[in-house]
Amino acid sequence: MTSLPADDVASPASAWDLVPATVLCAEEAAAPDAPGPRPPHEGVRGTIARHRLIGACAEGPRATQLMFLADAGGRLARAAEDGGVEPGCTLDELAADLSRATGQQLQPEHPSLRRVLLVRLDAPELPVLAALSGTGFTAVSRHGWSVVVFDDEVDFWAVRTGLAETAVVLSSDGATRSLEVLLAGEDPASVTDLEAADAVCVLEWGPEWHPAGGLAAGAEDTPAARFERELVQLCGSRTSELQLESVASVFDLDPAETNRLRNYVRGGSTDLVLESVLQLVGLPVLAAKIVEGRRTPAELEDAEHYEPTAVGPAVLRGMTIAPTGDGLFARYQRALVRRPELLLAIAGTETALGVGLAGAARRGGAGARVLGTLSAALLADAAAESAYYAALRSARRQRPGRTATPEPEEPVVPADAVVPAPVPSGSRARLRRFFGLG
Repeated sequence: MTSLPADDVASPASAWDLVPATVLCAEEAAAPDAPGPRPPHEGVRGTIARHRLIGACAEGPRATQLMFLADAGGRLARAAEDGGVEPGCTLDELAADLSRATGQQLQPEHPSLRRVLLVRLDAPELPVLAALSGTGFTAVSRHGWSVVVFDDEVDFWAVRTGLAETAVVLSSDGATRSLEVLLAGEDPASVTDLEAADAVCVLEWGPEWHPAGGLAAGAEDTPAARFERELVQLCGSRTSELQLESVASVFDLDPAETNRLRNYVRGGSTDLVLESVLQLVGLPVLAAKIVEGRRTPAELEDAEHYEPTAVGPAVLRGMTIAPTGDGLFARYQRALVRRPELLLAIAGTETALGVGLAGAARRGGAGARVLGTLSAALLADAAAESAYYAALRSARRQRPGRTATPEPEEPVVPADAVVPAPVPSGSRARLRRFFGLG
């Protein structure tokens, strides 16, 4: 077999593509929160070594993450006898060999990864989002922002690629975590240029990556070894200073707050780091609790499930949902939803004024046409208010006892350990998608 020429694996023009895989930890159930990395997965390492595969791995508390290189035919890159790079087995063949040798399952997907979308839409706007996107999801709103958990992974990507509002994507598998800011009208998932990728508003945390063990000792100067070093560096890259400053700029952080954010980013990947960052930028920390698995939407009394419907019924349903924002209009609509009898008072007042103006218009005179127009407008608005009252009463009968009672958001005090400055990130689109970064 002819060795293939080595190229830059981080280049968008590379002949090799990134292929992720996951091995779940069988011993995870015994000690899921054990500090420090697990012992090396010798069975996985031995299988990779037999195939001489070029790869990188990161051992988290719940799973071992693997990353390989593959050509256009799906053959994984391996070290040739002369130290070059050549195509070897496929991922399916590696999975079958690992299953026979160790009984462990190699999964091409990321089964323990959870994603949550924080979108700048209040509760009354969510039925319209479901209708326009054609997706189903469960959401809970806090202070004008909504925490959205999708029914299906495809629904998540359908919404995030077409969202016209500023949003934040949180991802976590218990070890690797990320916070990505989606700016309205721009989708960082489409970024492939490495310099442009550094400007994407993403913060990342995760375990250390190291060689997967497929290369023999003493092969440090071969093209295969260079490939593996580049792959480990690519997977292990962390948040750049430009990315950090971009996030700070989006949320208007002052220098002291930006320095706190820098300390969070340079600290460890703990289960409180996402809560700390959300609290710093003024977003609901409930989203971090959900993505870390400490809370579920089913436990929240004010969580609602939204199914895609026609736009008209979605707008009507939105009018019957109390908003959570602090604006004047939000407070007015919240008062109407909670006390729909106010609409009857408004409708009665408008009806009385409309009838009075209509009587004045019948007497004729220079202002009769104006008075008649105002009378018609008041009577029409009174009819609309009465219909709105009926819709609110119907919605209240369908949801008995459901009241929005936001849980208190307790302060989070993490350890602000500072480590050396991170290496600028240059991850490609497929690697970013694997870790929930688009």
